[in-house]
Amino acid sequence: MRDIVNTDDEVIGQAEKGEIEEKGLISRVAFVMLHNGRGELLLHQRAATKRAYPLYWSGAAAGHVDAGESYEEAAHRELREELGIETKCRQVGKFYSEADREMVGVFLGSYDGPIKIEEAEVARVEHFSLERLSQEREAMQVTSFVDRSLPMVAEALKVTQDSA
Repeated sequence: MRDIVNTDDEVIGQAEKGEIEEKGLISRVAFVMLHNGRGELLLHQRAATKRAYPLYWSGAAAGHVDAGESYEEAAHRELREELGIETKCRQVGKFYSEADREMVGVFLGSYDGPIKIEEAEVARVEHFSLERLSQEREAMQVTSFVDRSLPMVAEALKVTQDSA
């Protein structure tokens, strides 16, 4: 069961996944970007078997927010499920994706340790500097979430690096 929200991110009800898709309702998603000690972003290529965006590059982890769950709780749950990790992360922004009918909370965390990918969800992971990502972006298939979140993440990274 997921919370249904309006475009102001106010909860207006709950529904199951099938009903949300069938009726075009708006649900919430937590989208997590991780950077390492060198400031490189960890992106994952979605599994070929994924219904939405197969083999597209996405953030470190992402997933729907369950009914009554906060964006932050969902972000941490997705990091555990998809990468097998625990790390602090903070929300750096939020946007509404009309195309996906989702309100997306964007999180940024720091992580340098080992990861264990969930093969049903993730084909591979790779680190990208912002410079490399800028150079290779046009040749890559990336989710709209990556495109929409990068300005927020880049600004938060700049602030983090300036204060270090």
